[in-house]
Amino acid sequence: MPNLKLYFNHCRGPALTFTQTGFLTLALTQLLKYMRKINKIIAMVILSGALFSAFTFALQIKDRFGVGTKLTYKVYFNGIASGHLVWEYLGCEKIAGHNTEIIAMNSDANIAVIIDLKGNDKVFLDSGTLLPVKVERDIIVFGKKEVIQELYDQKRGEVKIIKNGKETIIKQEPPIHNILALLYFFPKNTPLKKGEEMTFNLPTQKVKIKMHEEREIDTGKEKRKTYLLIGRGAKRFNMWLDVKDNLPARIEFILPVGKITVIRQYPD
Repeated sequence: MPNLKLYFNHCRGPALTFTQTGFLTLALTQLLKYMRKINKIIAMVILSGALFSAFTFALQIKDRFGVGTKLTYKVYFNGIASGHLVWEYLGCEKIAGHNTEIIAMNSDANIAVIIDLKGNDKVFLDSGTLLPVKVERDIIVFGKKEVIQELYDQKRGEVKIIKNGKETIIKQEPPIHNILALLYFFPKNTPLKKGEEMTFNLPTQKVKIKMHEEREIDTGKEKRKTYLLIGRGAKRFNMWLDVKDNLPARIEFILPVGKITVIRQYPD
C-alpha cells in the first residue's frame, strides 16, 4: 500500500516553517484591515455623493430666487393693472419621509370686478425629483373662503384632494406636476428645442407645452432674451422664460372674456 502521507506532502509542496506561517498570518491580517478601511472609504464616498446630490437639488430651488428670497409679479387684465402675486422661498421640511423645499405664493387680484381672488398657496417639492409632495391652498374666491390640500403619491399615481374637509382621490399617470410649480418654476434641466412639444401630467388634465422660438422682450428696465413657450390644456397660455434662470418673465392666459397677463418685476 502506498504511503499516502508522503504522496499528499509531495502534491502540496514543501511544508511552511513556523516563521513563514506567522508572516503569512500577519500579511492576511493586514490585508483584511486594509479592505475594511477601503470599504469604509467607499461607503463614505457613496454617502457623500448622495448628500451632495440632495444638496444640489435643494440649491436648485433656492438659487433660482437669486439674491433675495422673493419673486414679485404684477397682474394685468386686458392691459389694466389688477393686482400682484409674490413667490417666497421658505426653506426645507421633511414630510412623510420626503425631504422637501417649500415655496409659497401670496396673491391678490381683482380682475375687472369679475374675479376677486386672494390666496396663500404653499407648495412642497421633493428635494430629489422637484415633483410636488403636498400643496396647501387657503384662498378667497368671490368672498368665499376655501381651504384645499393636495397630497401627491407619485409611486401609486394618485392625488388626494381634501377640500373643506371632503376627500377626493384622483388617479393620474406619474410623474404628476402641480400647475403653479410647473409654470413659475419650470424644470430647469428640461431641454428646449424649437418646435418640440412636451406633455406634463396635472392631477385633472394633461398640458402640452411647445417651445416656439427664442424672443427678446422689453421688461421696462431692460431687454431680456427669453424662450417663448405655447401651452395648451384646459386653458391656453403663452409663457416667456428668461434664458438666464428659466423663470417666467411674462405669462399670458387667454380667456373667453379677455387676457390675463402676469409680468415679473425685476429688481433695480
